[in-house]
Amino acid sequence: LTNPQHLAASPPPLAPRELQVEMERVRNTCVFCPGNEAMTMEEVMRVTYGEIYDSTSVPSGFHADDWAIRVVRNIIPRVPEECTGGKNESYVIIEDGRHFLPDATGLSDLMWSGALPAQHCYHVFRVAAEVVRRSMANTTVKSVLIRKHQGRESGASQPHIHIQAIGADRIFPDVERDLAVTAQHPHIWQECVDLMRELGFHIEEGEGIASHWSPFGKFGRHFEVISLQDWQPLPDMPDTRLRLFAQYTHRLLRALGTAPYDLEIHHGDGIPLHLHLNGRRYVYANI
Repeated sequence: LTNPQHLAASPPPLAPRELQVEMERVRNTCVFCPGNEAMTMEEVMRVTYGEIYDSTSVPSGFHADDWAIRVVRNIIPRVPEECTGGKNESYVIIEDGRHFLPDATGLSDLMWSGALPAQHCYHVFRVAAEVVRRSMANTTVKSVLIRKHQGRESGASQPHIHIQAIGADRIFPDVERDLAVTAQHPHIWQECVDLMRELGFHIEEGEGIASHWSPFGKFGRHFEVISLQDWQPLPDMPDTRLRLFAQYTHRLLRALGTAPYDLEIHHGDGIPLHLHLNGRRYVYANI
C-alpha cells in the first residue's frame, strides 16, 4: 500500500459526461438490461414497476409498465435437459432493470440486492416461489434450488443482479442431508436457534423467524435465516409468511452491503424454510 506505483495503478475517475457514455455502453451490451431482451432465452414471466411501486415512487428513468423483475430460461441448463424430461428447468430471475445504482459515480457502483426496497425484495421472493411452482409442474423435477451469487469472489460472472432457480430430477445433496438429519432429530432447528441466541450470535428474531451468524457453515462468514413455523415447499407458503421471510432476508442483505456472497434457499416437506449465506473474502474456488 505504500508503493507509489501501486497507488498510481488505479484508473482516475471519469468525468461526468464520460461516465454517462461508459454506463450507457455497459447497459447496451448487458444481456440482462432493458432493451436487450432479444439477447436472452424466451421470457417466462415478468413483474412491472407499477406492480411493485405506487405511481409516485417508480424509479427515475422508468415507467410503471416497464419490467422490474424478469424471468428467462438459463441459456445453459445447470441440469441437463435429458434429466428433466427433455425440458430446460433452469431459470434466471433478473431482480431489477437497473444495472447501476441511481447515484453511481463510477462503473463499480452496481445495483445490489440489499439496495432494493423491502417491497421489491418481497416480489423477487414471490417470483422465485412461482418459478418453483412452474418447475415442479414437470413431473420429472423432484427439487428446485434457489441460488444467488454476488460479486466476482463468489463466482458471479454477470454483475447485473440476478438469482438462479435450478430444477433437478433428484433432491439436491445439501437438502437431502437436511431432510435426513431432521427426520432423526426433529427439534434440531429450534435447538440451533436457541444455541445461537445463547452464544450471542443472533441478529434478530420474531414471528417464528430467526437470523444469525453461524460458526457451523461451510465458510468462515456464514449466516442463516430460519423460519421455524414454515415446513412446506416455497410455493405453498402463505403470502404473509413469505413476506416476513423476505423482510428478514432483506435486512441481512442490506447489512452485508456490497460484500461478495453466495446464497441458497432450502425448502420442502420435512424441513423448515431456511436460507444459507456464505460471505466471500477470496476468489471463488469450487473444491
